[in-house]
Amino acid sequence: MAPVLVDVRQKLALEGGDPIVPKGYLMHARWPRVSEEDITSLVHMLRSGELTEMSGRDRMHVFETDMAMWLGTRYALTTNSGTAALHCALAGLGVGPGDEVIVPTLSYIACPAAVVHQHAIPILVDVDPLTYNLTRATVEPHITPRTKCIMAVHLHGLPVDLDSILELATERGIPVLEDFSQAVGAAYRGRKVGSWGKVGAASLMAGKNLPSAGEAGILVTNERLVRNMAATLKCFGEAINEKGAYQPLHETYGYNYRANLLALGFASTQLFRIDAFTEERRRNAARLSAVLDKIPGFTTPCDSEKAEHVYHMYRFRFEPEKAGLEITADQAREGLKQIFLSEGLPLVEFQNQPLSDHALMKGSSSYGSGWPWHREPSFQRDAGPESFPGALDAIRHSLVVGFPAKAPMANSEVVDHYIACFQKLSQNMRSFERIAARLEAHPPWHQEARLF
Repeated sequence: MAPVLVDVRQKLALEGGDPIVPKGYLMHARWPRVSEEDITSLVHMLRSGELTEMSGRDRMHVFETDMAMWLGTRYALTTNSGTAALHCALAGLGVGPGDEVIVPTLSYIACPAAVVHQHAIPILVDVDPLTYNLTRATVEPHITPRTKCIMAVHLHGLPVDLDSILELATERGIPVLEDFSQAVGAAYRGRKVGSWGKVGAASLMAGKNLPSAGEAGILVTNERLVRNMAATLKCFGEAINEKGAYQPLHETYGYNYRANLLALGFASTQLFRIDAFTEERRRNAARLSAVLDKIPGFTTPCDSEKAEHVYHMYRFRFEPEKAGLEITADQAREGLKQIFLSEGLPLVEFQNQPLSDHALMKGSSSYGSGWPWHREPSFQRDAGPESFPGALDAIRHSLVVGFPAKAPMANSEVVDHYIACFQKLSQNMRSFERIAARLEAHPPWHQEARLF
């Protein structure tokens, strides 16, 4: 691949220099990568006429078996989305009305939404500002006799510190549900995430590390009872009996969470290439980190000997005081966004507020009449953003490279351009300071809640 030919000694584009990407364009990665094998497989499925779970159960069973074997679990259950997989997982654990589920406040809105779907109460907890994940210290104070599940979200592709979370869960007799939507392929102590807790759930939508042709989800577990209880919620599906045979389920109301077989067919062929894409993400993240490590004020994503990051998102921190700049953190964040956008390379936020200030949680109405919160009046409290200092620190001081659904870290050419832009920034730090100092910037959580 030809190198990116950019004179990083030039002025920033905002000050009259040539942009890294030609003016008028934004640099995007292409994701998912569609191969001839993918196309051939989908055409074969179309011609077969087996396009639903009702007519193509064998195809669904093969994909579930492949996923279970790859992740190292005994069972897998497909759904039509990650949210549905979370909902089914909660049902599989026996979570019900009025139960409490621990959820990190820095995570996708689908996490607490799935809890509310089950008429349970999401209890939001803070995160570590460097890993962006919940910890034992943030979880333990919120455990009560009503706690029926800890939802451990492996955010951005970095596994949660599972040793400490599972130790706490075992001590208190509480099951762990792993949300590995952004961490498919990540490992902890050499074992893939999703397989550590009592149940794991993940989104396979087209923007994730393991993409489907649109939307899909997967639930995995080692317990047949959990799998079968989850299947009763899915939609008149199938239970697995003691001999491993499938038998129809029809005695429950069931949601229509059945997956589109074309989506699963695409994910099936992608599964055999995900390890190669994961290695590409890691190589590109290492190259980018090597550059940022040399620029004062920047902190690269956390990693550890125990956890293998898969970089669904590359989220870096910037603290202007460590770079010797006399601007606020809010000015620095907004300045970085403007500078990179003018160079044709977007930087984005992941949530501008803890989930406590999103409409679902703040309104506390969900299904009307205050359910499920009205079951216990104390839950109608207003947990403002100041209740989550770790999340606020992360939100204020960090940004994500590119649009996550476009998988920038899986595209070396895109990463080359971001590297060039960071190098150009490092040559123009005083210009950056001057640009940022002119901005009237405020904490992100002073604006209406958004996800990106």
